[in-house]
Parts: sequence; structure tokens; C-alpha cells
Amino acid sequence: MNSKNATRRVPRFPRFNRVFAGVGVIAVMSWCGMVSLANSQDELAGVSVSDAIHAVRSIGPEGAGFTEAGRAAERLRTLPGTRVFEVYEAMQDAGPVAQNWLRGIASDIVRGSQPPTVAAIESYVLDESNSDIGRSMAMGLLRQLDSDRFDELLPGRLDDPSLLIREMAVAAKIKEFDGGKDSSTASVDEVRRVLESARHPVQVSSLIKKLDSMGETVTTADAFSMIRQWRAIGPFDNRGGIGFDEAYAPEAKFEATGRVDLAATYDGKNGPVSWMVLEAKGDDGKVDLAAAYDKEKGAAAYVYTEFESANAADAQARLGCICASQAWVNGKQVMSNEVYHSGTRIDQYVADIRLVSGTNRILLKICQNEQTQSWAQEWEFQFRVTDPTGKGLQSRVE
Repeated sequence: MNSKNATRRVPRFPRFNRVFAGVGVIAVMSWCGMVSLANSQDELAGVSVSDAIHAVRSIGPEGAGFTEAGRAAERLRTLPGTRVFEVYEAMQDAGPVAQNWLRGIASDIVRGSQPPTVAAIESYVLDESNSDIGRSMAMGLLRQLDSDRFDELLPGRLDDPSLLIREMAVAAKIKEFDGGKDSSTASVDEVRRVLESARHPVQVSSLIKKLDSMGETVTTADAFSMIRQWRAIGPFDNRGGIGFDEAYAPEAKFEATGRVDLAATYDGKNGPVSWMVLEAKGDDGKVDLAAAYDKEKGAAAYVYTEFESANAADAQARLGCICASQAWVNGKQVMSNEVYHSGTRIDQYVADIRLVSGTNRILLKICQNEQTQSWAQEWEFQFRVTDPTGKGLQSRVE
């Protein structure tokens, strides 16, 4: 509606009456707003907190469940600050989109009402039966509300089961070592103690450098428990990328039996191939296939090792590889990444695995493509087995 039409439709009241007419319009609008708000609150009140959380956690790809989640989010935002922990708990094992929603909802709850007391936050954080992500969110809230108490809690969190809280504690120690009040008095044993607690590769590398500056040599391979000893066979054909999906003889046998035949000879890309010993040469634990196979391009190689575990246990396989790669543990495929020369880092790929008591057999396929650019010549990998927190595990006999 334009202003001209609006003028025609409004009666010409005397000034006194126009004032009261305006007041009447405002009153009617306010009443309508109150009715709408009341109806909205009644609608929200009919949704339980658990149902609202379920709706948000159920958000699917491409906006599936978005409308229901939006209504549920409004319900959750009405919670008092003392109940924000319920939203924190809901983040555990939620999908990335749902986690982002819940994180925002929790922030709105705290901003919109009285936040939990510092004592309540601390109690929630120290109860390790609560979810890892929830406890880390609570630590972040504690830092906002009482940074001094946050700093006091950190030294006791170096071995926290929540990796995010552990990272906070390790980061505080690294800052201390690198220029804090106690940096000049830090002992080698103290830095080594923090290194044992560190899980994030960047933090581990920082602590290795600190020890090096103190005259203590710790290699990346040792700090991360990289597996250095392998058997390798190849090259097999990967021209045009055909080798990634092709199950060559070592792979086919391993998938069928969970074993490799280290005495076998197979037809390779350039003729017969057999298994040979291959070892990581540098301090970083990288195994160089380009050196082993004379910089062969359009090639695939298999590497095999055995990992001895004292007990059956949940664990993780962690691979850093700049080329396309696949991994199997005890005959079961656990990784598949058809990516070439897009960068690499320690623990680039992580897969949950189950170790058996005794010998665990590990097979990797590492494929090199045919790119000729100088930055596309590396054909190497780093591999390790860790516990679920990322602590490197040592094979009893490699």
C-alpha cells in the first residue's frame, strides 16, 4: 500500500480525536501481538525439551527437517541458563549441521538468561561421565565467565578424556614454556610429560621443537609412534588411474584370507614383482616409495606390516599420504581416498579399527599418478596405530 492510498483511506479526525485514534491503533496492534506471542508460547510449551532436541539432531542433508528444527530451536531458546548443559549433551555424536545449530542455541540460552553458576559449570566439567564435547563447551563458557578459575583448572586437565579440553591444557603449557612466567625454569622432564599428554600433531611438533632447543632430541617418528618397518611389492599398473579400483593379487588374497604371501611373485607393471623390505629413512617416519621404485609414474604399490597387540582393543589407523591410498586391517578395508597431490599432513586420514589380541595384519595400497609437475613427484606415506584419543601405540614386535 502506498502513502497516497493510505491518506485516502484514513478519516480526517480533529487533532484531539486523531491522537486517540492513533492510540487505539497501537493498542489493537499490541493486543494482537500479545495474542500471537501467547499462542506461540503455548505452541512451544507443548513441545518437550527431549522432542525439541531430537528434532534439531534430526536435521538431514539439503535442509531435510529444517522447518521442524526451526520450531524446536525456538522452544530450546526459552530454556533457562541452568539447563544449557542439556543442549551441550545433545551435541555428542550429532551431525555437523545439528552440532552447529545446538552450539548456536546454547549460546542464545546463555545470552538470553542468567547463565549457570561457576560452581555448576565446574561440577559439570569435572564429571567425566558427561560428554566430551559438552564438557569442552562448558570449559569455553567458564573461560568467558571466570577466566581465573578456567586457568586454575587447566593444569589438572592434561590427560582429560575430552581431546578439546586436553588441547586447551596442553596449549596453556606450551604458552608457558614459550614465554610465560615459568618458561626459564621448565625442565626437560616437564616438557616430556606434556608431550606424553599431547595428541594434536601441531602441539606435538611444537613440544618436539622445545625439547630440541633444550638439547633433547625426539624424532617425529618416535613421538608419534610411526610404523617404520614394512614389506613392499610393486609397481603395479596405475596408468590412467586404473590401479586404484583394480584388486591386484596381493589385495585380492588379503581381502579373501586376511593374509599375504610374502614368498609370492606376481605380474607387475613392468614384469615380475616380489616382496622386499622397505623402511622409513628420515626422522619423520615417512616411507618413500618414489625412491624405492625409481620415481615410477602411473604406478601402484602395496605395503604390509604386522602389529602385535597384547589385548583386543578399540584403536585407530592414522595415515598421512599425498597420493591416492587404501588401507585394510585384518582383511577388512578401513580407508579409501582417491586424492592425488592435494597436500598431506600427519593423521590426514583416520579410521576406527578393532585390534585383535596377538598379530594384526595391515595392508596399504599407495597409488601414484602421471602428473609431471615438480610438486607432483612425491610418492610416500606415514602410518601409525593409536588408541581412540590419538595416543600412538607401539607394536610389541614390528
